[in-house]
Amino acid sequence: MNPFRIMLLASSRQWRILPRSLLWLALGSSVAGAAEPSIDFTGVSGALQENLRAGLSLSTEPCSAPEWRIKRLFRRADEELDRAARALGYYRIKLEKNLQFKQPCWQATFNIQPGEPTRLNQVTIRIEGEAQDDAAFIKLLKATPVRPGSQVHHGDYETLKGEIETLAAEHGYFDGRFIRRELKVEPATDQASVILHYQSGQRYRIGTLVLDQETYDPELLARYLKINAGDPYDAAALATMHRALADSGYFELVSVKPDYQGAVDGRIDVRVELEPIKRTAYRVGIGAATDTGPRLSLAYDRRRINRFGHSLQSKLTLSSVDSSLGVEYLIPMQRPHIDQLSIRGGYRELDTDTTTSDTATIGLRTLGMRGGWNETRYLDWVSEESIIGDETTSATLLVPGVSWARTTADHRMQPRQGSRLNLELRGAHESLFSDASFVQLLAAGKWIQPLGKGRLLLRADTGVTFASTFTELPASYRFFAGGDQSVRGYGYQSLGPQDTDGTVVGGRYLLSTSLEYEYPIQGAWSAALFVDAGNAFDGWSDGLKRSAGVGLRWRSPVGPIRLDLAIPQDRSQDSFRIHFSMGPDL
Repeated sequence: MNPFRIMLLASSRQWRILPRSLLWLALGSSVAGAAEPSIDFTGVSGALQENLRAGLSLSTEPCSAPEWRIKRLFRRADEELDRAARALGYYRIKLEKNLQFKQPCWQATFNIQPGEPTRLNQVTIRIEGEAQDDAAFIKLLKATPVRPGSQVHHGDYETLKGEIETLAAEHGYFDGRFIRRELKVEPATDQASVILHYQSGQRYRIGTLVLDQETYDPELLARYLKINAGDPYDAAALATMHRALADSGYFELVSVKPDYQGAVDGRIDVRVELEPIKRTAYRVGIGAATDTGPRLSLAYDRRRINRFGHSLQSKLTLSSVDSSLGVEYLIPMQRPHIDQLSIRGGYRELDTDTTTSDTATIGLRTLGMRGGWNETRYLDWVSEESIIGDETTSATLLVPGVSWARTTADHRMQPRQGSRLNLELRGAHESLFSDASFVQLLAAGKWIQPLGKGRLLLRADTGVTFASTFTELPASYRFFAGGDQSVRGYGYQSLGPQDTDGTVVGGRYLLSTSLEYEYPIQGAWSAALFVDAGNAFDGWSDGLKRSAGVGLRWRSPVGPIRLDLAIPQDRSQDSFRIHFSMGPDL
């Protein structure tokens, strides 16, 4: 046989065998890479087992660690486990251990007999000095788990010492120190004792409190202060003052500087440096949504009109469907960062497929907080002319109302969990300078909850109208459904009771709900599935319209942007609708 041919045949056989060998090698490497060491504890559970595992250096070693290193750390395990057990009060543990090297990885077992835990038979905690009668220290000592009869826990003991020192610093006991701090353990009797003796010394007070600014009336800024010259030093009160001044909208920079080094006779001077915000601000916004089309907004704010904190806000919004102009004059009240008096005026022009309206409003509002809710009380004079189908309505109303709103979120731009709730009650009466009498109750809510890697979003809106002559109400006080913030399979405000010509004229009642699941797909992009249901109607038995669809989400630098494809249950008007919108989730 030709030697050259024999060589080729041999090479051919080798190439036929080699891929299979490589395959087994790759599989073996994959299994070894996927395997994890086995470290099992018996005889213990709960917090003790967790602390033993955390204190074991062996638990951090992978399968690929060399055998000599595993054996060395295994020998060290007795000392490490004993130390970890002592931290939780177990001073006489017994253990049996075993180490094996088997495929695909090494295994270690530890059989622990923890014995009886050591308990505190004596706890002496003494606070002397002015802090002895301080309510904050009394509360701290009542809440501590370091007490007679409790199991020895070195972490609780160290935490208590740190909390005493931290609280002393926060409350101005700057000369405080521990005279004695002991944790004594008698393993033979399973008993221990704690002695903590803290001498707080005097509590420092605020010497002078200077607000370094010349822009605003001192009496206005004094309303923000929860601490004054002569008061006991309180870091929490200073932080509250800082936050209130920073949230006031008056200042670009707020810096609170206690002069610890210059403290004399137990008094600390505090200087608050305030840099006023720019007096005038302009904002330009460009957006788009399916309901309103392209939108341009221009805003002008006069942040400081006078030394008393008065300000002016104005905004012009232009779109082919909904355009408005609003001006608002704000006056701070007794709690200026919470309570405000607002005088406002505005004009709105709405032109949808079903209605056209021109509305002028002049109003007075008070803004404040009540039980964690933002509360707004208002009195609006409203003049509106609207065309609804073939019906023209002209009405002048004096509308008092009150609304409450609350929003909570774990993240402002992209919350994983949060909620938004709004409630409003409003009405008018013919005997009070109005052309119609009615009462309306509106409620809206949105909830976001994590579900797996994605988010579950639930939204609900409802409204109820009580009116003897509903047809006298203008368009802005009637309910419509449909659109990118309602039932997405239908056009903007295209759902509601209809007249004899089939034109939607608005209803007494509103109900709109949505269930959506959003799942991240890559980077800032997410996909969504949703189901909507809702309608506006004159009777609750009129039935709901439904739609379902899919969506694409992008967390852009300016906020979430949404693109939805919705298919309506009733396809007499549209087989599907595409909605584009942007804005915060809550």
